[in-house]
Amino acid sequence: MKTNDSLIHSLRSRKLARLWTVTSLVCGAAVWMATAPLSPLLLAASVPVAALGRVTGVGVLAQNGVHVPLSGGALPAANGARLETQEGSLRIDLISGGSITLGPYGSMVLQKTAEGVVAKLESGIVRFHLPAGSAASFQAEKFQATSAGRELREGEILLGPYGNTAVFMTKGSLPVEDLATHKVTLATAGNPVDVGTGALTKIKRTQAPAGLAEGDTELPSGAKAIYGMDGRSFGYVPHEGGFVLQKGVVPAINKTFTTSDIPFDANQPEGAIPGWTKNGSYAGYLYKGVWYPYEAKRAIGGVPWWVWPATLAVVGAGIGAAAAFTTEPHRAPPVTSTSP
Repeated sequence: MKTNDSLIHSLRSRKLARLWTVTSLVCGAAVWMATAPLSPLLLAASVPVAALGRVTGVGVLAQNGVHVPLSGGALPAANGARLETQEGSLRIDLISGGSITLGPYGSMVLQKTAEGVVAKLESGIVRFHLPAGSAASFQAEKFQATSAGRELREGEILLGPYGNTAVFMTKGSLPVEDLATHKVTLATAGNPVDVGTGALTKIKRTQAPAGLAEGDTELPSGAKAIYGMDGRSFGYVPHEGGFVLQKGVVPAINKTFTTSDIPFDANQPEGAIPGWTKNGSYAGYLYKGVWYPYEAKRAIGGVPWWVWPATLAVVGAGIGAAAAFTTEPHRAPPVTSTSP
């Protein structure tokens, strides 16, 4: 009799254990689904069909309350999407046609309106390719410009660190309105437009160089490699002047630097990236897309240059291929595959 009672008790215990296990798994799955970070695939699925376009490259795509680090993958961008970059570049291929590329150390917000896509620029360098018939507008603190009509437009918009902005066109023309004076100036290939520079020295534009693969040991003739505090190269100064941002363009040197190696009269602002030549001489600093060369015995230093980011030539290659950086907390794993 005791044996039968023991057997019945054992069977009941096993049933209860199974029930408890199943219940725990179901509840645990429910809790995990409610609290787990939204994956990039779920994020992509949550974007409506009427998205703005597809984003590729290296940076951060923020939308639907989620910050997704992109590293060579692609995701659809919804209305209100925010693009942020550090050392990489992000490009959106617009559904309406054309593309807009955000260079390193930049940010912009994309919105869809009845008139077309509006790119609200906050910082960095933006390159655009807008075929005839496509409609897009660019807005910033100091200016606004609208591309419409039957004209192919290609160009760059560069937002400086002190509110100064320059618009360069390589194809077509673009009317640029200064929001302070409401004066409209037509930017063309032969007539770049500067807005908000005021008394500041106008920033010169670095000419597009021939592309170099990361790790190349030969620079263009007359160019000088620039090294960071860790002794690794992050770009070079062409013979004709300017600055090309291309991490790892030449091998690192067996030397590191500290803040004590920055001249007291360099006037380098907080957050700037200092650079040195191979022989250890301080060369200047990179600050929000502008290269400020250091020239001793000059009170205002050398002429500042808009930086040419190598990643604008091939999005996701060169300096941007190493990793994605963001100042926001990561809420999803990096995207490494292309979503439909």
